[in-house]
Amino acid sequence: MFIINAIKIIFLLGFLILIHELGHFTVAKLCKVKVNEFAIGFGPTIWKKQGKQTKYALRLIPLGGFVSMEGEEERSEEKDSFSQASIPKRIAIVAAGAIVNIVFAIFIYFVLVATSGPYITNEVATTIEGYPAKEIGIQEGDKIIQINDEKINNFYDLNNALQKNNKEIKVKVDRNGKILEYTTTAVQNNNSYYLGVNLKQAEDTFINRCINGTIMTKDFLLSIVDNLKQLFSGNVGVDQMMGPVGISEVVSKTNGLREFVYMLALISISLGVTNLLPIPALDGGKILILIIEAIRRKPLKEKTEINIQLLGFSLLIALSLYVTYNDILRIF
Repeated sequence: MFIINAIKIIFLLGFLILIHELGHFTVAKLCKVKVNEFAIGFGPTIWKKQGKQTKYALRLIPLGGFVSMEGEEERSEEKDSFSQASIPKRIAIVAAGAIVNIVFAIFIYFVLVATSGPYITNEVATTIEGYPAKEIGIQEGDKIIQINDEKINNFYDLNNALQKNNKEIKVKVDRNGKILEYTTTAVQNNNSYYLGVNLKQAEDTFINRCINGTIMTKDFLLSIVDNLKQLFSGNVGVDQMMGPVGISEVVSKTNGLREFVYMLALISISLGVTNLLPIPALDGGKILILIIEAIRRKPLKEKTEINIQLLGFSLLIALSLYVTYNDILRIF
């Protein structure tokens, strides 16, 4: 079991970092920026091949990889160096890794949901004893079309509306073309609110599966944005964040391929979004410096830029140690 869990963790983290670096590498090549080395893994080199311009290497530790571009760490006067490329090209190269992670996550999550079945409609299949829907007279075949001022087209709309409007609610239903209105209160159960209806699933067609994938992927993206808002608004503390140790613990507990792939998508989009935050040492911090350079019409002093990156890196290391410490406390 330990070996299987280790393989799962190494594959997930290694693969996501690898496609991140592949994004940087591909866009750098498209922008005619010289890449000195593209390596898979870290540590001692176990295989290498020198291409026309780039050295390709396979390294011992299979966790991700890296792209070494001419003029990236230290400015270069060579015309094909990173530092001599236009600002839009440099921004594209820096942003590419995170964008690949985000696009990959969206695609994988869409496929995962679409292959699980068609979407669930707004049509009532049954009502549940002891819940408001049955008590107020909602019947099989009714279509729930509105909760307060929110239109309901499917189960996901209904669920979201109930969580936001969990006190007195006005329910509007379509019963064979006749519009009926009810007033009731949702029932709380395990921190969620319910009306007490089971809704019918749409016909199992390719289109309806794609609709399901689209709806759920949109909610998936909105949940990521909401989590970021909560973090920056202070509703979620730093002590609730999860680092590599915590992620490894969660990944090791996944059961089956679908659950593992879901975690792959979740961590990929988290990695992508986090990397785009305007924090020095992250890709977003580098993009911010490039935007400042565009506004000033000249680059920051090289020493100043290095110091900013070192400060950001130091803060990230401190944050990583704190998060890792909390991960270990939670596990043990």
